[in-house]
Amino acid sequence: MESAKDKQKLITKFNEIQEEILKIGWNGVLKKYHPDMNCDDTDAEKTFKMYKTIYENMKKRMIVQC
Repeated sequence: MESAKDKQKLITKFNEIQEEILKIGWNGVLKKYHPDMNCDDTDAEKTFKMYKTIYENMKKRMIVQC
């Protein structure tokens, strides 16, 4: 079971990612985190999937304009 501290860390990370997406835009995220652009980063696919999931969530909530 996750502790309150772990949940707070996840919420903080989620908010940081949202702010970054809003700041640099989706195309900026693609350039920065896409696995094809970051062949040397072993966690690039995992990171990109996390950003994509949060971006899709933001689109559903209409935080970003499509």
